[in-house]
Amino acid sequence: MYPEEYRSIISGLIDANEDIKTLLGLFYQLKGYTTEEALVKNFRAMTGKEEDDCGVLLKLLRKKSIIKVGAYDEYLCLSGYEAIFDRFAAECSPQPGDLVDYVDKAVEEGEKAKLKMIETLLKMGKHGAGGFTQYAIIKTAIAEMFSPAVFQSLENEFIARNLCVYGKKQTTEFLALYQNQREDTIEEAKEKLKEWKTNKLTEPLRKTVEKEITELVEGARTRMVREKRKDKLAETLSIPESEMIGDTFGYFNGFSTDDSFLFSTCNVLVEHDTLYIVVTDSLSIYEAIEWKNFPVLFITEHIPKWIGKSKFEAVFKDAYPKLSERKIAIAVPNKVAYTNYKQGLLLELVNRLGIRKVWEL
Repeated sequence: MYPEEYRSIISGLIDANEDIKTLLGLFYQLKGYTTEEALVKNFRAMTGKEEDDCGVLLKLLRKKSIIKVGAYDEYLCLSGYEAIFDRFAAECSPQPGDLVDYVDKAVEEGEKAKLKMIETLLKMGKHGAGGFTQYAIIKTAIAEMFSPAVFQSLENEFIARNLCVYGKKQTTEFLALYQNQREDTIEEAKEKLKEWKTNKLTEPLRKTVEKEITELVEGARTRMVREKRKDKLAETLSIPESEMIGDTFGYFNGFSTDDSFLFSTCNVLVEHDTLYIVVTDSLSIYEAIEWKNFPVLFITEHIPKWIGKSKFEAVFKDAYPKLSERKIAIAVPNKVAYTNYKQGLLLELVNRLGIRKVWEL
């Protein structure tokens, strides 16, 4: 087939059928992750039509020698016509939905589920973590925080509004923002999410934790002065007297926001113990696996459902570093804490947060 004929056939199909245009636009967004399952799910959400309708269109495109089936059951354009096909696919792809406007409305209306869904999409790449697919992590996180029905509803809504697409091929399965979503738009949406999460969602919890840490650190400094060991210890450690009390026996410089995780984080030093502290409303499998600073105490509003001896070990089975090299604690103030390590600072802070039950992982 000559290139002109290939071009003419695609053009004619697009002019004759709006659904062909929708389907070809998905090829542009999915970039090879175009199995029938992926194409059907997106097509149904975008058009409201049945699975068979998409299947008929795929058969038509194959019959017309526009696409073929690849080695991994994905649909690809016919070899040798990539430039023509890609140009049409790009032209058929709709403009991405207004992500910033969607975030603004969700914040205004208190739609926490929508905001958490966007948050997870902004944090994660398509390849997941620790042996879990990105799609499985997002689905589990939203389903556990809200319900499986909420996740399914949001997935359909996000695809229908041209905010994201669903892709799958072999062991990779994901939801991804539109390829042509502008980077500055993504950054603006992320900043709005950061403000919502740190200044509204987790602010009361963060202030409670901040108060307890401040008192703990000040107590350590006061205790050091009272015991009158300052001069001797400073001489032993070769630390200037002016720095010794604050930096060696008690350090806390307030919380800051981690741009990758959108967590409120800080580093605390009391006597010989150091501890990374993370304040967040929830903790997903991805966040736990990808966090690399230890020892850490995650302080959250509820214990994740994947916590528990066997589940905890399963989560980190294929993670790096290995679980044996991580020191992780998770706590809910006034309720319960779980930890796989022991430390004086950790136990004292947990006690100050009103937690009397500390379970070993």
